[in-house]
Amino acid sequence: MTNCNQEILKALFRTKDLLSEDALLQIRQFVDQAKYENGGFQDRAGKPDIYYSVFGYTLAFAYDIKLDLEKEFRFLEGWNQKQNADLIHAVCYIRCYYLLLVLEQKQKFNLKVDVSDFDGFIAKLVMKRMIKKLRKNCQSYFDLIEEYKAKDGGYNHNKKQADQATVYASFLVWTLFQDLNEEAVLNTITNQLEELKCKDASFANDNASQSGVSSATAAGIIMTGNRERNRSSIQYLKQNYTPRGGFKAASGLPIADVLSTSTALLALYLAGENLQELSEKSLDFINLHWDESGGFFGSIADMTCDVEYTYYALLGIGILI
Repeated sequence: MTNCNQEILKALFRTKDLLSEDALLQIRQFVDQAKYENGGFQDRAGKPDIYYSVFGYTLAFAYDIKLDLEKEFRFLEGWNQKQNADLIHAVCYIRCYYLLLVLEQKQKFNLKVDVSDFDGFIAKLVMKRMIKKLRKNCQSYFDLIEEYKAKDGGYNHNKKQADQATVYASFLVWTLFQDLNEEAVLNTITNQLEELKCKDASFANDNASQSGVSSATAAGIIMTGNRERNRSSIQYLKQNYTPRGGFKAASGLPIADVLSTSTALLALYLAGENLQELSEKSLDFINLHWDESGGFFGSIADMTCDVEYTYYALLGIGILI
C-alpha cells in the first residue's frame, strides 16, 4: 500500500522544485517567522503549539529551513511535562518527535533529498533503531492513544473507549502506524470505516450524520485504498469541486477552501484518478490564497495565514504538477 505521508512529502518537494528563488525565499521567511522563540511553531494567537509544530517541522524538512534542534527537543520535553494531552495532541507529539529525529539526521550529515529517490532516502534514514528510539521516548503517548481506541477497532478523538470510531482520529493514528510499518493496526482501523459512510457515500465522524465532509471522505478513501470500492465516495468528492477550481468542505457550503481542496486532491491522486482536467483551475485557486507575507490563507472567509494552510497549499500544488 502507498505510504500516505511519503506521498505528501514527495508533493512538497515537487512544489519546492517548481518555485522560483524569490517565491521560495518568501515561503521560507514566512515559515521561519512562525517559529516560536523558545521552540515549536506558533498558533494563531502567537503561542507555541504542538499541533502547528507538526506542519512547521514538516515544512522545515521539505524546504531546508534551519532549526536549532536542541531548542526544539527542549520544547517537546517542556510540553511533555506541562500538558494534559488528548489523542490528537498525543499523535502530534509523536509526529513532532519523529520529524525532529529525521531533521537531526538530515542536518547532522547535510543530507540532500532527491525526489526521484525519495523512498530510498527515507528507507535509509528511518531505520529500525530510529523507530525503536521513538517508541522508547514516546511510549506514554502511544499508551494514551490506545486509551482512545473505540470498541469497533478504530479510534475516537472525542472520548476514551467510545463505542464507535471517528474518521479524523482513525486517520491520525492510521498514518502514524503506517509510517511505523504496523500493518495489523492499519487493518483493524479500516475494517470499521464502512459504518461511517453516509447514504451519499461521503464519510462522517459519526453514523448519525446524513452527510459527511470532504476532508473526512478523503481520509476514508485514502485509508481503504480500494478504487472500485470507493467509486461513489470519489464521485462525492468530485461533486464538491467548484468552477473556480477549489473543493468545498461540504456539499451545502457556498465557497471552497484550501484544506478541503488539498485533501480532496490527495485522495483522488492516491486513488489513481486523472487530475489533468482539474490541474489549471485548481492551481489558480490555490495561488489566489497566497499572501504577500509568503504564507497561504484558508479561504476568502478566513484570510489569516498560518503554517497549516501554507502546508496544505504547497501540498495541493505538488499533487497537481
